[in-house]
Amino acid sequence: MKKQKKITVGVLVSGIMDDFTRIICKGVMKAARRRGVNLVIFPAKYVDRDVSDNRDLRYEYQYGTILSYAKKQNLDAIVAATGCIGCFSTSERMLELMKQYEGIPCVLIASQLPGYDSVTFDNFSGVMEGMECLIEETHCTKIGMIGGPEDNSDARERREAFCQVMREHGLAVSEELYEAGNLTRNSREAFVRLLDNNPDLEAVFCVNDDTALGLYEELQRRKRQIGRDIHVLGYDNIQAAAKASPPLSSVRADPAELGEAALELVLDKLRGEAVESRVLPTKFIRRDSIGNLEDEQRDHAIDARMMDMWFDDVFYRCKHEDMQKTVEQFRHSFKMLVKCIRSIFEEHEEGVWEVKGLLEQFLNVDTIEYADVDNLLIVFRRLQKMLLGAGNSYTKAQRDLFPMIYQRIIRVMDQRLWEMGERSLRDSFDMKLFVQKTLQFEKGTDQSYGTLLENLNWLQVKNAGIYIFESPITHLTREPFQAPEELYLKAVLKSGEVQVVPALEQKKKLAELFTDNKGIQQGCMVLFPLFFNEVLEGVILCEMTENIFESGEFLVNHLSSAAKMIELLRSNQKIQQELEESLVALRENNIVLDNLSKSDSLTGIWNRRGLYEEGQRVVEQCHRQGRNVLVVYADMNNLKIINDRYGHEEGDFSLKAIADRLVEAAGSHGIAGRIGGDEYAYICPYDGEKEGAEMLSELYEAFRRFNEGTDKEYNVTISAGACVLGPDSGMSLEEALSVADERLYEVKKQRPKEVAKGV
Repeated sequence: MKKQKKITVGVLVSGIMDDFTRIICKGVMKAARRRGVNLVIFPAKYVDRDVSDNRDLRYEYQYGTILSYAKKQNLDAIVAATGCIGCFSTSERMLELMKQYEGIPCVLIASQLPGYDSVTFDNFSGVMEGMECLIEETHCTKIGMIGGPEDNSDARERREAFCQVMREHGLAVSEELYEAGNLTRNSREAFVRLLDNNPDLEAVFCVNDDTALGLYEELQRRKRQIGRDIHVLGYDNIQAAAKASPPLSSVRADPAELGEAALELVLDKLRGEAVESRVLPTKFIRRDSIGNLEDEQRDHAIDARMMDMWFDDVFYRCKHEDMQKTVEQFRHSFKMLVKCIRSIFEEHEEGVWEVKGLLEQFLNVDTIEYADVDNLLIVFRRLQKMLLGAGNSYTKAQRDLFPMIYQRIIRVMDQRLWEMGERSLRDSFDMKLFVQKTLQFEKGTDQSYGTLLENLNWLQVKNAGIYIFESPITHLTREPFQAPEELYLKAVLKSGEVQVVPALEQKKKLAELFTDNKGIQQGCMVLFPLFFNEVLEGVILCEMTENIFESGEFLVNHLSSAAKMIELLRSNQKIQQELEESLVALRENNIVLDNLSKSDSLTGIWNRRGLYEEGQRVVEQCHRQGRNVLVVYADMNNLKIINDRYGHEEGDFSLKAIADRLVEAAGSHGIAGRIGGDEYAYICPYDGEKEGAEMLSELYEAFRRFNEGTDKEYNVTISAGACVLGPDSGMSLEEALSVADERLYEVKKQRPKEVAKGV
């Protein structure tokens, strides 16, 4: 029975390191695992963003080229966060961009475009609830807003909600009270205009949390205390909102829920079901950026609702993980602890030891791993004020209870910080090793691409593939880009093992990008461009891990530079080869010098041209006789070390010695040649039955005897790969040399670096 093809969904998002994007992706990934579908994430950054004056960012437009790899031929469906990708662009431009995906079932995330189904947030209820808190509870009468581009539907609706509440309460809604930012914290011009034009501003509503955190920085520069001098309200309730100082009041609109709902909706659409756009509910979350919440909570009952609110503020990180059962265990343990503390004060029970036991149970390793400890301390401080604020007399055990809790939390955090420090050192060391090891190539060969994938374990990546263009593509900013129809899969990492793809198997169609890739497509992948300034080298398809969210852009920068170096080495080798061939062409004009033109001047054996011509004669003669041919590709080990340590004359001696040994190995009916530099080959009849490394054992033994018989301080050694070319193999001499070269690469990885005798 034929195995059914797995559905593959493309996820078009902005920067992979953006909080909003990361949480959307986690939601989509969670739903994809549940539904058993494959994902490919396309982190396109921001369309039409002008960073020409920023040296660090001016080539980031190359991320946008990734969108052209999403095709009807390689994806079954698409979910697209067009509002994020196009936050610097217009609706018309995004509609134009989305036309390339016509015919693919598509659902938009957190944005709306005519003709497209979408999953968005209710941009009214949560905003109105937060605005009413500012007006009715903190009594603000002059409130401003930092919005976003008018083309962004979310920004537009949130502004409408802001204006509606202001009008309903009879407050002024003037143009001076509104400034449009760019949906990021890099909107300082908008912050400055709003604050300069309204020095008596009492509160600001920001279109999203990232914008609000940028406003925090401007207010701190002006020494205005947030929560006292001025109130701030955000939107999205990202992780950074709860961690801000003071914690940012926000509208809870969980991007993970957007991602989950969008994937479910597009899968329904893919099945041919009638679907409608969805609007997800939102909720206002009040924190200290709107007044001192601790004082206001004193008079509230410590009930299940309040404990759930506290828990959610402390464990907001857990919302985006597949750990529902564990989260409920955390919640139960937290509530039991709070109830026990409350009973000691409200019922005057002697339960301090029980509190200690529940505290130890609560503060286990997993709890601290996911808790926001700053918020946890705030929760216990609030609880302390609520229980000790009535002016009653308390026992010493009751008064000492909270200091004991704080001390224990701090002790656990000390341990946690030490572990984090150790892990940070390991990560830093792993990153340093990654940079060092991925640059350990000396030639611009296909094998060098395998080196780039050998050290991704520090990113928890076990599956990846590097695709390189036939020729690098120059792509300037604002220019349209179309992905080439053919790419070359140079190397793959599959289940932690690296394989250099044979030359005859490298060419892949764009339509096969996520299917015919040596089986590396497993679960959730991400596609990154490989580029160096304005030149695109190819792409890397990589397993999506938590570490990629944190270090994906570093990975792109480093592998892009490495790919550029390989291309430069390849070009240099090509130039050298062309130069050699030009010299040969000049010599060919003189028949008398024909043999010289096919000989290597240093060693006296055949050069590349001679090897191919004379080798072809050997192959044809053997095949006429029904005999096999042994094709060996050899590479001198450590030529650079011998040159640097003992001098170039000794390096030349070594090259000549290798030529002599290979001539002996080829025998009277075979030929040997120097292909170039430190690379050789020999071709001879082969009637033996040995395979693999056994075929080369006599060759290695000849070098061992040679080194024992010389008075040199160093050993002359080679690495070699072999291929047997049979009369009926259908393989050409060039292909046999390519196979032998690929086998040589595997041997080369094990070569010793020391050359001195006795080491």
